[in-house]
Amino acid sequence: MKSAGPDPGDMLRSHGLRSTPQRRAILAAFEGGYAEHLSADEVHARAVLTHPDLSRATVYATLAELTELGLLGAIGAAEPVRYETNAAAHDHFRCRVCLRHFDLESVLDEPPAIARRGFTVEWVETRLEGVCAECADYRRGLASGARSMREPEPVAGLLDRPGVAYAAADGPLGELQLAASADGLVRLAFEEHGDFADLGSRASSRRGSEAARAHVRTAIEELERFFSGELTRFESPLDWSALSAPLAAALRAVSLIPYARHRSYSDLGLELPAREIGHGYGANAIPLFTPCHRVTRGVETPDVFVGGGERRHWLDAHERRHAAG
Repeated sequence: MKSAGPDPGDMLRSHGLRSTPQRRAILAAFEGGYAEHLSADEVHARAVLTHPDLSRATVYATLAELTELGLLGAIGAAEPVRYETNAAAHDHFRCRVCLRHFDLESVLDEPPAIARRGFTVEWVETRLEGVCAECADYRRGLASGARSMREPEPVAGLLDRPGVAYAAADGPLGELQLAASADGLVRLAFEEHGDFADLGSRASSRRGSEAARAHVRTAIEELERFFSGELTRFESPLDWSALSAPLAAALRAVSLIPYARHRSYSDLGLELPAREIGHGYGANAIPLFTPCHRVTRGVETPDVFVGGGERRHWLDAHERRHAAG
């Protein structure tokens, strides 16, 4: 049975949206009111009866926009059918961020309220969607790691190591402070980091071993080539001994992500809790040279970054531009 739906103009105005002819035609396609569950093609087929020039692309874009704003609801997913070996009756939770599916015990064995309405229930499937616990933990770890870099001594004991050389560099991400041991680079600090000023005061001296000073010079040369778009992979030696073994493994993994590409934290093959992975990337002591800006949270690129969200956006745009060129 059809029931009259709400007036399209009233629906749009109640959500603070302009009542354009295209939007009204699309909403008017739901002539059966709440009983209607239409595909985008069905909406288009109805809407063009009153607006023949309405394109399919406009219908798809408008439906997505109205759903995002909460004016329409959506069920189902555009992804392909997924198969599994667990053929027993169970439900699923799908993480909209990492796109993984998690099995759940059946939420509803027998829906008596539906049966009382006269429906004969032969199969029940419930799929919950949201953010999984691992993605939530990764986000919290990333944020806590980034906050820790603003503390007075974010990398404990680094400045007291013997033979460390220091230097400053400048570029589109602002002034940077670098430190290297005889074995390789151990620190790249942004202006907001808690040890930035201390690193800067040491950069004016010639302290540090000859090998450490050579590593700093090489790192600065590579940064200049990276910022100009000439360099796509850093080759400067890194001193992994300054990091814990799990963190070193996490940073080695991001070094394998190709230039201008992204990979989710959940696809890096790390046997670490998600929160530890996130914290490690948020507190990355050697960013850029270990490109944690290429790590995503599933399909989402987080705004949180060891150097701040604006620098992350710049790095993504910079790499895309030069990869395309």
